[in-house]
Amino acid sequence: MTTASPTAAFALDRRPDGAAVVWLEAPHQSVVVMDRVMLARLDATIDALEASPPSMVIIRSRDQRVWVAGADLKEIDSLSDDELEAYLAEGQRVFGRIASLPFPVIAAVCGATLGGGLELAMHCHGVVACVTSMRGKPYPIGLPEASLGLVPGWGGTQLMPARVPPDVSLPAMAAGKPFLSSELPEDLVDATVDDPDALEQACVDLAATLDPTDLPRTIASCDEEMLLAAVDHIRHDPAATEAGKIVAHCVATGVKDGLPEGLEMEREGLVSLRNTEHTRGLLHAFLNPAQ
Repeated sequence: MTTASPTAAFALDRRPDGAAVVWLEAPHQSVVVMDRVMLARLDATIDALEASPPSMVIIRSRDQRVWVAGADLKEIDSLSDDELEAYLAEGQRVFGRIASLPFPVIAAVCGATLGGGLELAMHCHGVVACVTSMRGKPYPIGLPEASLGLVPGWGGTQLMPARVPPDVSLPAMAAGKPFLSSELPEDLVDATVDDPDALEQACVDLAATLDPTDLPRTIASCDEEMLLAAVDHIRHDPAATEAGKIVAHCVATGVKDGLPEGLEMEREGLVSLRNTEHTRGLLHAFLNPAQ
């Protein structure tokens, strides 16, 4: 089994059918979150997969409660602006490597999948989700960043609208409101199963139907008129927060100027929001719940 270190790849199970199962784990954290250590390990894992390509990859989590709970907010809070910009850019680069792999990569979700966790899943070529966690309960899936005065920073604004209709996905992102695994909007995931033991076979079945060269799905393939109509609705909504409006701006930028510019706007928006008094207060309350 792979040891946990900043540069060690995640554990890889090579199946007889040629598929590889990647096991996400974070022994240095209470739950699996995507901090800089995890990004480095994911990068090393991609190196290993490219060096010995499997027929397909299934990404699972060893955590019984979450798939990936998101980015490490304590780490984000501790970084300087330049460090935060670099952290976000590195996450975008590593996740982009997954999307560019020439064999199918399927996220096998079974547990809370939030923020950077969902962004990681959406960079995969397909997503299969169990309706309940390993503990038998529904769990949240979504991009909750705006509820903390932030915005997605690893491509969420550029990917979710390509899966979920803009009139559903944009309000959810702008409000930072996740969905429940038992009540997912159509196409947020590609397939669901009722039993965690069925996840891997469902991933194999899904991979057989996908062409990685046509993926991942981004707003570049969406109806521009529908996207901009949803953006305009948020921009003129008196209840929209500053974070919600920046989410809309990220979407509009990606639609008009392309994916790289949309990703850059995510980084700029997150860094700028992190320094506002409103967001500082929300982060402090989240990170210090007993106070």
